[in-house]
Amino acid sequence: MCSMLVACTALGGCLSVIEQNITRLASDTGAFGNPSVPQGYTRNFSPAPHNFRYGLRTAGDPVRYGDRSERFELRNGDCGGSDCLEPRSRAEIRMTDDINPARVGQDTWYSYSFYNATVPSFTKENSLRLVFGQWTVGGDNRPVFRFLQLGTDEGDFDACDPSICAETGAASGDLVVHLSDIANARGWGSAQNDGYVCRLFDMQAKRGTWVDITVNTNFGTGPDGYLRVWVDDTLKCDYSGPLVSPQTAGSSTTPHHRRGVFSTWHKRWDKATNNAPKPNLIVYYDEFRAGRSHFETDIRFSIASGSQPVD
Repeated sequence: MCSMLVACTALGGCLSVIEQNITRLASDTGAFGNPSVPQGYTRNFSPAPHNFRYGLRTAGDPVRYGDRSERFELRNGDCGGSDCLEPRSRAEIRMTDDINPARVGQDTWYSYSFYNATVPSFTKENSLRLVFGQWTVGGDNRPVFRFLQLGTDEGDFDACDPSICAETGAASGDLVVHLSDIANARGWGSAQNDGYVCRLFDMQAKRGTWVDITVNTNFGTGPDGYLRVWVDDTLKCDYSGPLVSPQTAGSSTTPHHRRGVFSTWHKRWDKATNNAPKPNLIVYYDEFRAGRSHFETDIRFSIASGSQPVD
């Protein structure tokens, strides 16, 4: 007989919850009634049908431009593949090499719009360490950089080495830029704010409204590296220095983008809430563009010029 944490097959065998989820990941694009993903992308450990679908203006979904957006939903208990062996889960898609313009050391631009439908704020004690967009070469390498939601009481940006933390203006908010790869390679600690170099905006304050985000970087490996991030056309992050460690650059020179909602660490939440169900997390993205210039990618240029939406 199987316990409550396993399920029995028609042949009488028993599968653990982890094994069930790994089995569910057999196909990224067709099995289990999953809707298709944008051309040039694949699901990333996100097998549940609700993890991704298109948001439709006609159905009342928020849409920044055109007729549809991308809707990501992460529910309590979701996981796929190796995520099920760790305290993490995600609703995420991954850019494939077929459409990826980025190379280490090459100037690259990204622009998209982001909409927080249900994500609350967290504290250091119960944070799910949510990531809303990451750039990585994959494998066992840490992300080059990612947009991570800290607890509202986390981070010491004022005490951070000013050559590392590169905020502009009166920055605030819990969504931050994390240079995960270079921070790990160089052993950055409290003096470098553990690699959290800029605050972008407050997730709770922006809930229910579109936020336009533009990113410019060269994925540099030396002092000539840079990362700039604009939020609603205001420069929020202006970092200069290495982003990709020599070890990571040695394994791949092709960083790719992932987006959705990724809960990277459940243990804080589980401990603080005595394993209470995690909140249902829904976010939307729209008009994602990647290219070699600001003009060809920026959503605001596209709307002003009346160019075709990314539908």
